[in-house]
Amino acid sequence: MPTLLALMNSLWSTFHFLYSSTLSTTILPRYRRNAEVECPSHPDAALKTKTAGHSTVERSNAPISYPQEITYICVSGSAEGGDSPGFSRKSEACPGEVIYVTKGKPLAWGGTAVLERLPSGAVVKTPIPNPYCRPEEEDHCRNMRLEAKIYAMIGEHPCVPKILNWDQETCCLTMEYLENGKLKEYIQHNVTKLTLQLQLQWSRQVAQALGVLHAHQVIHCDLSPRNFLFDSSLNVKIADFGGASLCGSDPSATPATRFRPPGYDWNVVPVLKDDIFGLGSLIYFIMTGTYPYKDILSDEVEKLYEVHQFPDTTNVICGIVISLCWHRQIHSAQNVHDAVAAVEVEYLP
Repeated sequence: MPTLLALMNSLWSTFHFLYSSTLSTTILPRYRRNAEVECPSHPDAALKTKTAGHSTVERSNAPISYPQEITYICVSGSAEGGDSPGFSRKSEACPGEVIYVTKGKPLAWGGTAVLERLPSGAVVKTPIPNPYCRPEEEDHCRNMRLEAKIYAMIGEHPCVPKILNWDQETCCLTMEYLENGKLKEYIQHNVTKLTLQLQLQWSRQVAQALGVLHAHQVIHCDLSPRNFLFDSSLNVKIADFGGASLCGSDPSATPATRFRPPGYDWNVVPVLKDDIFGLGSLIYFIMTGTYPYKDILSDEVEKLYEVHQFPDTTNVICGIVISLCWHRQIHSAQNVHDAVAAVEVEYLP
């Protein structure tokens, strides 16, 4: 579980991210990892993803007072004298600032890590540094170590991205670049062009990918369309294991409202069926192009879920499978995979 100090800091302080090239500032709210980022009706939904660069900061064991705001000043490693991971201009940073040294093209700024595309074409994932809160910084590194361990356990598999390098010292994970991006954006941008064949293929593949994790005693704990990626052939791969539960360990992630089962308790170790519930919401998104209860605020969705009132799936292909996931009446990702495969046989020539 994240430390209490890290959670408190996440709730009460604010990230500022500053690109030195343009001197423009983007404000990022600090929140517990992944909380409500999948809520289309949430007023802060637009802040769910920002881009940044790879960074390193000098470490010190001396206590530092935590500022209300942190400004990340993004500088290019190559432009400032080299690509060395040890490069930092801490002497030029004011209180509340962190010099963030980029290593490539920024792709995404997540709750605990930064993604960049390197000149080689690969993607590097780096834990977000925070010299003002060592416990939080260590939580970020812990997530990266866990993710690397899970990738190593699974090995090369068509359902997960290929890992190219793991740097134990910096906790940086380098992996293949998947050019078709996230399932979320791809479906949202192509919703009118999707074929039933593709939708059923993806629904089967997300179940297969989740089954791979469950076979290694990994509960993902944050299933959502943003944590599945497409390769060049539009096959699905599951990603982002840093918040997972491994062999009954405490997770650092929690599912977003529309992917979270009723009665979910952050303080209780998750079970496989928690992921299966989220899998139902994921297949709903694939088959309809929308989130469950997309026009309802998250607090209201949570209340509906608590009384087991879920969206009507009568006219949705795979609707029975989705409903079984939501009502916890299907017991494994393999069962979901087989059920979707049966739907494929029924609907496709």
